Amino acid sequence: MDAPLETRNLELESSGSIFSRALFSAMGRVPIWLVIWFSMFLLALVVALPWYTWIDDTVGNRYEAGMVSPFLDAIFRFDHREGLSALNASTAQSGSVLAFLSMLIGVFVAGGWLQVLLERTRGQSLRRFLFGGARYFWRFLRVLVLTLLVLQLFGWLIYGAPFQDWILGSWLGVPKSDWSQLESLDSEGTMFAIRATQDGLFALTFALTVTWADYTRTRLALQDTYSAVWGGLQTFFLLLRHPMKTLRPLVVLLLIETLVIFSLGALITWLEGGLGATEGAEPGGVGRVWLIALVSQFVLMWRCIIRGARYHATAIVSQEVVRPLSRPDPWRESIGGPGGPRYPLEEGDEYGVAL
Repeated sequence: MDAPLETRNLELESSGSIFSRALFSAMGRVPIWLVIWFSMFLLALVVALPWYTWIDDTVGNRYEAGMVSPFLDAIFRFDHREGLSALNASTAQSGSVLAFLSMLIGVFVAGGWLQVLLERTRGQSLRRFLFGGARYFWRFLRVLVLTLLVLQLFGWLIYGAPFQDWILGSWLGVPKSDWSQLESLDSEGTMFAIRATQDGLFALTFALTVTWADYTRTRLALQDTYSAVWGGLQTFFLLLRHPMKTLRPLVVLLLIETLVIFSLGALITWLEGGLGATEGAEPGGVGRVWLIALVSQFVLMWRCIIRGARYHATAIVSQEVVRPLSRPDPWRESIGGPGGPRYPLEEGDEYGVAL
């Protein structure tokens, strides 16, 4: 059994708000998020390489510059529909496997971040990151399975029989045969409002579930416990007791992440718009393509940094609101030199220290 994790008080390590300290702390640990980014980059490369090879073999020098990129025109897609269909099918198969691997990497990354953030010693952060990822992997994997089950339950409640029976059938009076299309409603606006409500509810429950999972992992690492179910129940009531304190830093980090990603997404869209040939203008060159690739990878790096910042924020908040476990001290009724063997004391034993 691993020794309990000796933690330091993250609240006192610097001044400022929780989200700013968490963000700058994650940004400062460059080797860690570079390793995480590189692992995600390799997974994406496995999917991208078949597409690059196929397009390079198919296009070659047979198309005028700017006629195919950036969106592949309708004529191109029709002429190569069989090859594109086969490529999409193989990508779907490999993508499902890679998505599962990315979730396992996320489990490992969570343990690594929390080990680095909660451990008292400093230095060798990458080595401690790898150690923490291996140390907490199996208990955090159970949290992942529990998270997927919770999301499945919410999906069933929002999109499945309960919503259809109670909302569509009993309240709105939609016939059962029309529950999938909603064509019997009076207006298209009503159908859009129903679908938007479902999607909004699921997005909210998804965000809350992911937050609950992060705090559950932090509790397991902070208290060095193993039960994902019991830790999850305790975390659920913790979020109910301290909703503002626990959710506020993560909401701010989400807003910052979204702002940066949408800004860079707009930049990528503008760069892609210059790839195609337009009247009176030359199509973009290779340099623009490389610039798009660099901006895309910066977006991926930014998400890796934000992930570490989320765990730092949950660690700070958890140290404030989670009560430490009262563990019995196994050395209290024993005697022995520092670093040497310990000998239990029985009732009536007497000892002294000779100088």
